[in-house]
Amino acid sequence: MSDGLDVLLISIGSRTFGVPLEHIRHVAAIPPDFVAQGTHTESHLVFAGMPVPYVSLWDHFLLESCYTEYVQIKAMLPQRCQDHLDWIGALEDSIRTGSTFSKARNHRECAFGKWFYNYKTENLQLSVFLSQFEHPHTMVHQLADRLLGMAESGKKDDALTKLQESKDTTLKRLLELFDFTATLVHNLQRRVALISTQGGQELALGVDSVIDIIKVPLHSIKQNTSSAKMGALGSISALLVLENQTIAPLLDINIFYR
Repeated sequence: MSDGLDVLLISIGSRTFGVPLEHIRHVAAIPPDFVAQGTHTESHLVFAGMPVPYVSLWDHFLLESCYTEYVQIKAMLPQRCQDHLDWIGALEDSIRTGSTFSKARNHRECAFGKWFYNYKTENLQLSVFLSQFEHPHTMVHQLADRLLGMAESGKKDDALTKLQESKDTTLKRLLELFDFTATLVHNLQRRVALISTQGGQELALGVDSVIDIIKVPLHSIKQNTSSAKMGALGSISALLVLENQTIAPLLDINIFYR
């Protein structure tokens, strides 16, 4: 400490925090299935085969994880998949019975299309994968005008044959992409837990990622002298002035053991 403080820089949502390196025993991956934040946050994380008390720093600081968007995408995809099964079912019924087809014919106007053409991601892997949706999704929606036109001109059997061919090829590919994307966004969630040890007790603190290990000069550590250290502020022991002049709160892990 004489020449500075060794600090583990971490990210919680869009914010950067520091943790004294001496307090951290290990950094462990949080399994994607683990409920790391929110109403149903789990109370213990298994580390080295043993359950360790778990604290969500997202919940503590009322911050959204940078992986929240992946959770939302995964939750949305099954319904969008079902939408297109229902869409095909409605199209087949219209071809067979002549009933009005009222679902979106334009691929940009269904619920998935509206999301797809507005969603942007900085994750290259996800971006490249999502680009594969455009062709089969567009082709499926183009079936409505083409096949209903065939049925209206007296070629209902041909339209039904073409529909079945599309079910076995284009629609099958689209449904596979929905399933594959759900798996991908599940696996892209790479939150980590800081494993801390104090007085023989272990604690796991959930964060988005570890950024770096740095040494902060003493003159760049501004002690938190606020007399009103209530709530989340009570876990901030100091403010770190980083080399790029940004400010990172320094966490006092001791408070989580009380």
